[in-house]
Amino acid sequence: MSKTIDYEFKRGDTYNLKKFRITDKNGEVITLGVTDKLYFTLKKNANSPEVLLQKTIGNGITLGEDGYYHITMETVDTSDLPYGTYEYDIEFKVTTPKEIVKTIIDGSITLTEEITWRGDE
Repeated sequence: MSKTIDYEFKRGDTYNLKKFRITDKNGEVITLGVTDKLYFTLKKNANSPEVLLQKTIGNGITLGEDGYYHITMETVDTSDLPYGTYEYDIEFKVTTPKEIVKTIIDGSITLTEEITWRGDE
């Protein structure tokens, strides 16, 4: 079962999501191999076919020296999205010895009104 975490921040602001580790059912840290994947995906809602934003390891998701994965919402990630609430999930895919896909975190991101827009800066 995935953990639900909801966020609210101003559209266009840089925002660090809660850092996390990938663990098994016993709480042991899972180390992803070179062929394994980790995805952060943002959509208007769970039924929407359109991916508004996706981050992967090396493209918006980093593994810190502290052993935690870090995801930063950059200003360009949200500055063109309408205000409102969106849904996201974070899932990993292990390919060996057998394929395993698991959603570890999901929730909502609410983008609130901003005063200084990207075009004003």
